[in-house]
Amino acid sequence: MSAPVAPSPSLPLHRLDEPATIDDVLRNLGQIIEWAIEAESHIGYFAVIYKRVTLAIRDAINEGKFDHGPVIGELDVAFGRRYFNALNAYFYPDEFEGLTLPWQVAFVGDYDRKAIILQHMLAGLNAHITFDLGLGLLATAADSLDTLTKDYQRVGDLLCSEIPGIVKDVDKLSPELRWGRWLIPDEGALLRDALTKLRRGAWFFAYYMATHRHKAMERSLHQEAWTASLSSWYLQPTGRWTPLPRLIRTIAKHESRDVAFNIQSLEGIPS
Repeated sequence: MSAPVAPSPSLPLHRLDEPATIDDVLRNLGQIIEWAIEAESHIGYFAVIYKRVTLAIRDAINEGKFDHGPVIGELDVAFGRRYFNALNAYFYPDEFEGLTLPWQVAFVGDYDRKAIILQHMLAGLNAHITFDLGLGLLATAADSLDTLTKDYQRVGDLLCSEIPGIVKDVDKLSPELRWGRWLIPDEGALLRDALTKLRRGAWFFAYYMATHRHKAMERSLHQEAWTASLSSWYLQPTGRWTPLPRLIRTIAKHESRDVAFNIQSLEGIPS
């Protein structure tokens, strides 16, 4: 069964080149962010986070902070390639393959004007980490995962280190988040915990695939379905007996709806 055709945006993203280096990844991310500002697309929220973390990883590799820097560089490129392939396939379905269900959920979420900034970020992070990261690890280091344990943790630490600055700027764009802290006392901690759990799950996913090759297709299918379901819940949470949907509606009322301005503000956070 083929995937549904993506909505036709008024300003489609230009085709992204295949990355060979981390600098290529950064150039593509810059292209996505520039387009998102012009197109006023919520897709840019995740791209801003991705660019910040990629810059931090590139700097750490150049400074020799990883035991296996070249392998981490290869992983970064393989990881980014899956995101770019998904975007190309989303905007040009007749020319490219690579649009997985988790990314389709996240990209279609661009048209959900009720979702807040944090929801769009989580949907993108979940699609890329919960499904893509494990497959990126498998493609890069299927037979040597154990040697990357410490470096994998270092990448996670870099990712979490970017969270406070992003949360601070999101607070400025979404002032009602301050009043929602009776339910979410520290959204920075919430994001860090969520990212840590997502990355741990991605590691286990990759490890299972590497050690159970005969069950790889079945495991990948279930992981893709689970990831898509989680992204869908991030964008449209349900829960008859929880206050989360009501809280999101309250936050949305006073959050900046100027998507271009929001992305520019997030992009302007100093590293």
